[in-house]
Amino acid sequence: MFVAFFTNNYKPFIGGVPIAVENLAKTLRRRGHRVLIFAPDYDGLEDDEPDVFRVMSIKNFNDTPFSLPLPLTLRPAYDLDALSEVDIVHVHHPFLLGMSGLQLARTYDVPVVFTYHTQYEKYIHYLPFPEKWTAEVAVRLATRFSNSCDAVIAPSSDIQRILTERGVQVPIHVIPTGVDLQKFRGGNGLFLRKKLNIDSSAPILLTVSRIAKEKNVGFLIEVFTKIAEVEPRAHIVLVGEGDARAELESQAHKLPCRERVHFLGALSGKDLVSAYKSADVFVFASTTETQGMVVLEAMACGLPVVAVAGPGIRDFVTNGLNGYLVEDGRSDDFAKQVLSILSDPECRRQFSDEAKRTARRWSLAETTKKVERLYRGLIKETGVRRKRERFIMLREIIGYHFRKLMEELDEFF
Repeated sequence: MFVAFFTNNYKPFIGGVPIAVENLAKTLRRRGHRVLIFAPDYDGLEDDEPDVFRVMSIKNFNDTPFSLPLPLTLRPAYDLDALSEVDIVHVHHPFLLGMSGLQLARTYDVPVVFTYHTQYEKYIHYLPFPEKWTAEVAVRLATRFSNSCDAVIAPSSDIQRILTERGVQVPIHVIPTGVDLQKFRGGNGLFLRKKLNIDSSAPILLTVSRIAKEKNVGFLIEVFTKIAEVEPRAHIVLVGEGDARAELESQAHKLPCRERVHFLGALSGKDLVSAYKSADVFVFASTTETQGMVVLEAMACGLPVVAVAGPGIRDFVTNGLNGYLVEDGRSDDFAKQVLSILSDPECRRQFSDEAKRTARRWSLAETTKKVERLYRGLIKETGVRRKRERFIMLREIIGYHFRKLMEELDEFF
């Protein structure tokens, strides 16, 4: 098959969507398919992989690491007439390059798959617009865009339910982004202890995340203060970068246990694998995930997980089997579950074994086969009249303001 991906985030930007796109593309290529990737340009980008086409972008948009692609500049980057040979278009966002992908697919009567990677309404604080109307428009835009495609991939059953409740009517397939088990073999189990001079008997908690507001990292620091009161040898290591790091470092510096709170920055490759292999428990508090790839990565490395019971996590973490789920805000309960694992070596071993089994069930090889079957099924539907939508974002913005005007008039009269 000849597949075209359209994504607003890609490496070198670090995040779940770039990892998901890259992993799926690599696995499809290994299975003999050709994959084109249309993605933004970034500062400092040098040599790129074959079949990746960078689109002119506004770099460091709104003082963030994001690059904002300008879809109308696609033509200089690639001969779009060659897309007439594409069998299927897979878009990874419902706006910007996602809309370009949808329109090009409809031009050539090619089926479109949309992966709903992100709860967009949870990230509107990055945009320089009023939050309330931006959130409402984001939800309606994603719903209308989904219904303009031929199928939607939801990374978890939670997201499938949310999309259905919002009115998505096209088929929704639950296919998580699988974990590449090959990448998480090996590693140095003493990596964190040597790097941070942590005693061999001290338990290590680990989280891997962007250090950003929506990732709820401050909650983990609050939890750790309670754990440290009971287990004074414990350390917590936070891997990742983000715009909330300075604020959270300041928060941690005021704590009695500050010397055991470690901000390590971003890690990748073998260093990241070694960080996972060095820890005793993986902790995670984000409530904005559609899946939470790092949870599966931790499980692939044999880590028990204690996580906030947010969307995208419940499909993987089973209470009392490979970890625990705790309701957001219940820091005492969260600390209690972490301490119960740390205090019981046999429980930790059993949870570790089950975590590895869970990761194998959601391996990249298995999930890519499901995506491949979805592609083939849509391609077979030749001759189907496909729905065309134009100016989706503009229509939703105008529609939002019209509805608000009508509501105000109703109240007035």
